[in-house]
Amino acid sequence: MDERSPSLPVSLFRGGRLAMHLFYAVLLAIFYPHLNQTKRRRILKTWSRQLLDILDIGIRTEGPWSARGEGGYLIVANHVSWLDIFVLNAIYPARFIAKAEVRNWPLIGWLCKRANTIFIERAMRQDAASINQRVSLLLEQGVCIGLFPEGTTTDGRQAGHFHSALIQPAIDAGAMLCPLALRYQNKNGKQNQAAAFTGEMTLPQSIWRILRSPRFDALLVFTSALATAGENRRVLARAAQEAISQSLQNVAAVQQQPEQEASPAIPQTLLSAQSTYGPLLIPLPDQSPR
Repeated sequence: MDERSPSLPVSLFRGGRLAMHLFYAVLLAIFYPHLNQTKRRRILKTWSRQLLDILDIGIRTEGPWSARGEGGYLIVANHVSWLDIFVLNAIYPARFIAKAEVRNWPLIGWLCKRANTIFIERAMRQDAASINQRVSLLLEQGVCIGLFPEGTTTDGRQAGHFHSALIQPAIDAGAMLCPLALRYQNKNGKQNQAAAFTGEMTLPQSIWRILRSPRFDALLVFTSALATAGENRRVLARAAQEAISQSLQNVAAVQQQPEQEASPAIPQTLLSAQSTYGPLLIPLPDQSPR
C-alpha cells in the first residue's frame, strides 16, 4: 500500500477545489435558512460528502443506526477535529451545539451561523439554561441535535470526560440519546493523526496538514441508543462515555490482532450485561441510515 503524501501540486489542486467548494457554500448559505427541513438536510448531507471527497477522506460505519423514524434525538460523539461535524452530517445531518468562539472564525463561523448552529457561552450558566430550553423544544419538534460532550478535542485514542449539562434537554423532551464513536484511520485500520485538531494548532494549519496527507478514513461506530425518560443526566453521560470508550478500545484491539485473526466487524453490543448502564439500552433492529 502506498502511504506516501501527495505531491505539492496535488495538494495545491485539492486546496483550490476546497476554496471553490467553500465559495459554493456561501452561495447555498444565502437561501439555506429559508428552505424546509427536508431540503436543508439533503443539502447539508450532499455538501459534507463532497467536502470529504475533496479532502480525500473516506467514511466507514460499523453497527446499526440507533435512530428510528423522523423523531428528534440527541447524537453525542467523541471530538477529534473540526472535520467531525462534516463526517456526521455526511451520514445523518443534524444541528450542532458549538462553542461561541466558532462564530468568530472567518467565513466558517458565518457558514455555521447560516446552517443554524446553536452557539453557547460555556462559562455562562444562564446561557446554558437558555440553550437547554431551546434544544429541548427542537427535539420535541423532531430536529436531530449533535453534541460533543467532552467540550474539547482529543487525539481520538479514547473518550475524555463527558459533561452532562447539555444532555438534560434529551431527558426533558424524552428523546433518544445516540452515542457514536469516531476514529480517523489509515486504509490498513491504524489510527491516523492527520485530522486531530489539538493543542495550539490553527485552522489553516490543520487544513494544510490534511491536504498534505495521504487518503484516510473516518470510522463511525454506532452504539445502542440510551433511554432518557426519567434518567439522571450524569448517569446518561457516563453511560454514553463508556459505550464510546469501549467501542474505541474494541477497534484498537482488533487492529492489534494478527491479520488472520482480525474480525472484520466490531461487536455491536458494546456494554456487557454486568454494566451499570445496561438497563438504559434500547434494543433496536439493524437499521442503517439512508
